[in-house]
Amino acid sequence: MKKNNLDAAGFKLQPVAVLQGTVVVLVLLFLASVVLALAVSFSPWQAGAGLLKAIAHLAVFAGAFWAGKKCARKAWLHGILVGLAAFILLGALGSVEQSVLSWLWWQRLLRMLFAAMLGGMVGGLFKSG
Repeated sequence: MKKNNLDAAGFKLQPVAVLQGTVVVLVLLFLASVVLALAVSFSPWQAGAGLLKAIAHLAVFAGAFWAGKKCARKAWLHGILVGLAAFILLGALGSVEQSVLSWLWWQRLLRMLFAAMLGGMVGGLFKSG
């Protein structure tokens, strides 16, 4: 037996599950943005910041759920990785000038990772087999 054999230790990180979960997040956010754009263009209603944050967190929860359902073990970790990937991608698309050292940035990251961890754990409970 090899020393530090991660396969024997039972740790299997599945990047494909994380990638699939991240794609689910991006697709859901795209669809939500199309629906919101149509709603805003045909009505006087404007989407508030709270609604946009809720949609982003629900999309990350759903993507982490998908990753947790598709992975073999440690669904919570796969969910967190989906949340981290989504946070980095959305941060790169959004305001880049926000400092990584600010408390608000860390608070948003932790909130996103918590939603993703919950999604991964719930997805892990719904595994088939």
